[in-house]
Amino acid sequence: MPPVAPGPGDRSAVVLAGTGRPVRRRWGAVGREALGAAVALALSVIALGHVMATERVALLWYDGDSVLLPLVERSIRLGQPFEWAMSPALFFFPELPVYLLCSLVTATPQQALALNGVLVLLAVYALVRAAANELMPAARRSARITVSATALGFVTAIVLTEYTATATSLELGSLLLTTTYYYGALLAMLGTAVLVLRAVRTGRASATVLVVTGLVAACTTASNPLYVPWSAAPVVVTLVLLTLARRVPWRPTAWMSGALVAGSVAGYLLRIPLAPFVSLDPSTYVHPEQAGRTLAFFAALTDDRAGSARGDAELLLLFAGVALAVGGTVWAWRVRTARTVLVATVLPLVTVVAVSVGVVVAGSQTPRYLEPIVTAPLLALVAVAELVRSAVRRTRVHRPRRGVRLAVAVATAVVLVAGVVTAPGTVGAVATARYAPAACLDRWADGRRVTGVGQFWTVRPLAAYASDDVELLQVRDTFETYPWLVDLGAYRDAEPTFVVIGANDLWTTAVEDSLGAPATITHCTGFDVYDYAGTAGAAILQRDVVDSADRIRRDRGF
Repeated sequence: MPPVAPGPGDRSAVVLAGTGRPVRRRWGAVGREALGAAVALALSVIALGHVMATERVALLWYDGDSVLLPLVERSIRLGQPFEWAMSPALFFFPELPVYLLCSLVTATPQQALALNGVLVLLAVYALVRAAANELMPAARRSARITVSATALGFVTAIVLTEYTATATSLELGSLLLTTTYYYGALLAMLGTAVLVLRAVRTGRASATVLVVTGLVAACTTASNPLYVPWSAAPVVVTLVLLTLARRVPWRPTAWMSGALVAGSVAGYLLRIPLAPFVSLDPSTYVHPEQAGRTLAFFAALTDDRAGSARGDAELLLLFAGVALAVGGTVWAWRVRTARTVLVATVLPLVTVVAVSVGVVVAGSQTPRYLEPIVTAPLLALVAVAELVRSAVRRTRVHRPRRGVRLAVAVATAVVLVAGVVTAPGTVGAVATARYAPAACLDRWADGRRVTGVGQFWTVRPLAAYASDDVELLQVRDTFETYPWLVDLGAYRDAEPTFVVIGANDLWTTAVEDSLGAPATITHCTGFDVYDYAGTAGAAILQRDVVDSADRIRRDRGF
């Protein structure tokens, strides 16, 4: 019966009230979730605005690695053959689809990259929010939202301490905003953790959970093998250890471990037909004999990072994240808490240890392989929040929550105001961003369809931001094709006529000694354009560049 307006003494008032209460609760839940999402968006905009206001924007927009997906999008849009020479990380899932969607709704690569970065941080919030549902089922919705926003605030705080343009530092938080520093594997790591927590909480692994886990493992491993040491292996080790300790039932351990192993194996098998796209086998990155040098390298990086107040702050935040995992593990073990909470504290600890030891044992001197140190402790943060909530509820002082609510309200207001203040400048800067060196190259081309060559670090941002009439091919200093993160299809029947020489390029033989005198030399900020159109040097360029690319394509099986 539909609700009716009650009259004096009308019992239909009960019907109206009974119908309205669930509706109000539903709208209240929607409002709280919307507020949490608004806070997450504000934090994401604050993080992006900080990166754009510092030298780190060069890493986001103009680094030779960072422009990979804009180059892929450009190649697809121009209809070039998809014959890419990638790294062991292929970025096919989820990075490429997400970036292509961002490019559809934006006008420039800068805008697409900025939008992509914001979406990644929002995805971090969403995954932590899902983890909070599994770890804090008895808590109020507002508490779960608050803890999830706090976790993203932790990441944002780390980003705010970072400011240099280099990727070879311990500035790990802002790498999440880029498209080519493995955010896909990090999100898959958090997503896998949520699925594991669901299986552990219910005591069984449903068919849906198993299928999704297997698909995530397969797709992510096929795209980026780092998923295995970052996520799959730590999860299996954690579940097995806790099962042996009789803290987790064997059924979810067996089923989830099986799904992860099967998915990871399937991912590696999928890489077999993708082999033509892979430039190096992942095993070439493993050098155990250099473990000592790796330790010295990271000790020097840590010392360098500690040389500033902001660096000290980041190191303290990273240490706090690890301390949460360690302290949470001890606490959860001693109080015999819910098994999901124990898993959520042990898993980050196992992940941090596995990643840290793995980097040293592999002899790697690449800081970005330590990125899980930023994101894995977010699970421990939620778990410790649940431990605190449970401990307080067991006391007689748990009811007075006015102070906590006031603090949360003030923090929420501060973040929202900061986001509103930051947003116009950030959006405006993104909308108007232009790459001046590419504009200089476009002026030189003057609307002509021209093809040129250059070295990796100089030519890639120019290739990403130049007009569609200007094609740039990356080469070694011998003018042979450099097959790294580049579309070999673009070299087919190419007719390069100019050379871009960057201020920091190293040419073992002077360009003029190899190609002769250019017809003209044009100076731009950071590089010169040697134009060989109509000279004998153009024929030499075409022979060396195109022929070497043809050989590489044949060797790869394209």
